[in-house]
Amino acid sequence: MAKIDDKWERIFKKIQLILEKNQKLEDQNMSLQQKISELENKIVEQNKDKTSLKEQIQYIKAAKEVHLSEKERAVTKQQLKEFMDEIDDCLAKLVE
Repeated sequence: MAKIDDKWERIFKKIQLILEKNQKLEDQNMSLQQKISELENKIVEQNKDKTSLKEQIQYIKAAKEVHLSEKERAVTKQQLKEFMDEIDDCLAKLVE
């Protein structure tokens, strides 16, 4: 009879270990799901920023077609460079 009791006890311990591992995996899964959600939200925000910057570039390009003074052209050119740098940063963050 003790032999059967020992087997049941080992089976019960194995079941407990399996349940503990399952709980750890569920916790890890929940954590990863949250991280995925956060990253997806970050991508959405960066896409919005990218769209906004593209619109600003188009606006500046349209303004460039209007005859500007050399000083205004230099300022506009600098703004374009800054926008391009921001777009590059956004794209780099998206790739991460």
